[in-house]
Amino acid sequence: MARGGVFCVEGQWHRDLNERGSVLPTLELLERLSRIRFIHKDAATRDELFYFVDRWLLKQYADYRVGFFATHGEPSRLRLTDWESVPLTDVAELMAGRCEGRRLYFGSCSVLRANDAVLRAFLESTGAALICGFTREVDWVESAAFETVLLDVLANGQRHNAAELRMGSAHWAPLASYLGFRVIYANGRAWRPSARPRVPVQPARPPRPPNTRPVLPGQ
Repeated sequence: MARGGVFCVEGQWHRDLNERGSVLPTLELLERLSRIRFIHKDAATRDELFYFVDRWLLKQYADYRVGFFATHGEPSRLRLTDWESVPLTDVAELMAGRCEGRRLYFGSCSVLRANDAVLRAFLESTGAALICGFTREVDWVESAAFETVLLDVLANGQRHNAAELRMGSAHWAPLASYLGFRVIYANGRAWRPSARPRVPVQPARPPRPPNTRPVLPGQ
């Protein structure tokens, strides 16, 4: 099976140019493990973001069906720098009718805390299969561990709800819930993981037979 394609546009996380924080190592790890192929671009301005997203939506990149927006965020907005932000409505306008079947992941704090009407309008406008992301502030290391699994599932899962099934499992649901992870589908259905997922009940073992070994003298 061909590895799934991920397009990632990353904002500028730090003011200090010496800082090296990036989602690139996560993408490289998945590529080295032969799980994904990826394109990674940096964007510090609205024009840069729109340029790369517009290029990604060309037919020649149709195999890169996962869009990963790695930026700071707040409800309904992507923050590329401390002073440069873009509302989701503007992103939706750029992508209108061009995202059929694509899965969009906003690896950004709080973006999915947006009003449900805004998020569903985004899906209706763009034609994307789903959008997912976080509803709260997230820790870098915790979200990186989460993304390693999530990106693999989004890129390679055959079912439209593959991310829901994996991240809602007993193993991952507590972290997904803690991070405020959320998925909204094109049909309008929304999903959040349970902090206490149902663990399959193991069949009870039959009772052990009584010890019928004869008691010897002196025992």
